[in-house]
Amino acid sequence: MRTPTKYAPAQQFDRRPAGGRRGRNAMMALAFALLVSGAASAQHVAEKGDGRRFYPDDPLWEEPERKNIPPVEVFTLSDEADFIIHSFQDLAGDGGPALNANTLGEVPDSSWFTNRLGRRDMTAAEIARGPDQVDGPAPGPWTIIGSPPAGITPKFFIRDSRGDTYVIKLDPPQMPELPSSAEMISTKIFHALGYNVPQNYLAHIQRENLHVAPDAKWSDKEGVERRIESSDVDDWINPRTHRVAGRGVRVLASKFVEGRFVGEFQYYGTRSDDPNDIYPHEKMRQLRGLRVFSAWLNHDDSRAINTFDTYIEQNGGGYIKHFLIDFGSTLGSGSTLKQEPRAGYEYLIEANGIGKGILTFGLWQRPWMKVKYPHYPAIGNLESDFFEPWRWKPEYPNPAFERMDEADAFWAARLMIPFTDEVLRAIVKTAQISDPAAESYMVEALIERRDKCIQYWIARTNPLDRFAISNSGTEVTFGNAAVRAGAVQGEITYDVQWAQLDNLANKETPVGGQVRVADKMLKVPADVWGPKDDAGYRYAIARIHSRHSGNPFWAEPVVVAIRDKGGNYDVVGIQRPRTDAAVKHSTERYPEKPIAPQQ
Repeated sequence: MRTPTKYAPAQQFDRRPAGGRRGRNAMMALAFALLVSGAASAQHVAEKGDGRRFYPDDPLWEEPERKNIPPVEVFTLSDEADFIIHSFQDLAGDGGPALNANTLGEVPDSSWFTNRLGRRDMTAAEIARGPDQVDGPAPGPWTIIGSPPAGITPKFFIRDSRGDTYVIKLDPPQMPELPSSAEMISTKIFHALGYNVPQNYLAHIQRENLHVAPDAKWSDKEGVERRIESSDVDDWINPRTHRVAGRGVRVLASKFVEGRFVGEFQYYGTRSDDPNDIYPHEKMRQLRGLRVFSAWLNHDDSRAINTFDTYIEQNGGGYIKHFLIDFGSTLGSGSTLKQEPRAGYEYLIEANGIGKGILTFGLWQRPWMKVKYPHYPAIGNLESDFFEPWRWKPEYPNPAFERMDEADAFWAARLMIPFTDEVLRAIVKTAQISDPAAESYMVEALIERRDKCIQYWIARTNPLDRFAISNSGTEVTFGNAAVRAGAVQGEITYDVQWAQLDNLANKETPVGGQVRVADKMLKVPADVWGPKDDAGYRYAIARIHSRHSGNPFWAEPVVVAIRDKGGNYDVVGIQRPRTDAAVKHSTERYPEKPIAPQQ
């Protein structure tokens, strides 16, 4: 289990609203104080803490330069301890908004996350290629150099003829293609979404092309570390191992990620030995929103043990980069078997279900027990008819998932929209599923689960987006993500209240009364601009209430800030309605009938 003093509790940190404060908030300023001490802004911007709402470089799309840190120790987690702790305790801090979002509500690029689909268009081919930079292990003999101690999927390390190192994962003989297909598909999707993931490839090997290095070691079934023998390889690649005619044994080859392994990250708190790790993990938007993506892909194994931190050297020091790994237990795969029918519907330990089972002497049937799955060995247990996004659960409570709010979920749902049917077909093709019927089923299940996730989560808050201001600064246009996603129908109108913003004082002064519009275009009043700040910029605010009979809580406004930079105009801020998630909440927090959020 991780040494407790090495993982800082979230309670140590000052919490400030992310929507109205610079993405590089007080914690970021503190962490990088030594880098900028004594330096004056060319625009004579006042010191941190002066009360301003926006800074000249808002919105930040990249976290400030990573501070060089010395090499850090390896802190590994106990899988069993992690399960027990999070099943019965909550070690994270309170709710509150995500702290690492920029003033537009987006996640800046960092050692955790890189905007891909979130900021630019990507072709289906580009998404399907994913993180891949080569074409997989080089042909020729592979040298086995070791075997990892963790995980339940049979695996070993090899060095190819090019000198690259891979983890080789074998499909179970009775379920050929199952975990490798799941890994291929999920890797491409998580990469396009913005997460750091390994380069995963499908490859085929012949037993005679595998050689064992003299110093290759592993821990055998008895837990004894010893040299890997040729007979061990014969056990891994045995007559029961599925072979593809003329090609050999199909394997997943996962290329070693850059840097030196330094442990896993938790979904709460921070690493106290990493000055760059300043946001409590349960308050990071990309970790909260991961709940939506995990529900889509049935990534029930989305826990700390399937993360990977590496120390990457740079400029005489280094920094820690954070990865998601091991997607063999996603979709319908349970790594070595079909996914358990319970997975995604119930925690491993859930008092309510256990109690009902005891009281009825085991006669009570949980609803998920009645779900029927088609028999496709390459698919496993994956369905989309019974699936309900708000009821989905990982194996045990995840502190970041527990604190996901409507704004976090909206961010995630919007990122899913570019995964068109065409894109998903291209991604599934990379899994090389040999049965055309199984491949078709996989695509349709992904499409239906995608639609359910988007349509549910995108409508939990006022869904206005795509804000833009004309070159003349006289018009603001916007879109409605819920309408584009097909989540709602019927007439929608918009009530707008304009206000001047004194940026330095962070003070709003209303201008005129509310104006109702039916189209998604606003006229900017000439007198709405506030006084110039010390950078010479002027700001204005529009509070936009959406009126729709089926979603009364959309009346809570989206707050949009526009800026005049001496005749150049932009949208600098978007604050979306949200509610604090109840810690250890029941999934019933998100019923079919929406609950009106409080701002």
